[in-house]
Amino acid sequence: MSRRATWRDTVGGLVAARFSLFGLELRDEFDRLAQMIGFAIAAAFLLIMALTFAGLGLLFGFWEYRVIICAVFGAVFLLCGLFAYKQLRQLMHDLITPFPLTSEEFAQDKKLIDAAFHAATSTKEGA
Repeated sequence: MSRRATWRDTVGGLVAARFSLFGLELRDEFDRLAQMIGFAIAAAFLLIMALTFAGLGLLFGFWEYRVIICAVFGAVFLLCGLFAYKQLRQLMHDLITPFPLTSEEFAQDKKLIDAAFHAATSTKEGA
């Protein structure tokens, strides 16, 4: 087997492995995005419900027990909405550079390829 074919197989294997890693990280990013969208929708809905029940509590404030019931429902929805909002903020805070493993592997590959080409160049010059 020639040296060029070995290089081609090696580089082809490297590229295939990196694209596989990229695909896995892309799937993880889509899953995280779906979670963020779900928490954003939940936070928006629950906070609107809290505002609605707080408004109803004020509106029906003249009846005896309806105020307490509306306040309890409003507090429950408010707590759930704040929890969803907190989860969304945590996901946004944890947002780092996308595809960190793939980027790191590509940087290592670049160093290895540069070192290999520099070694090959210096051996040709020395010969």
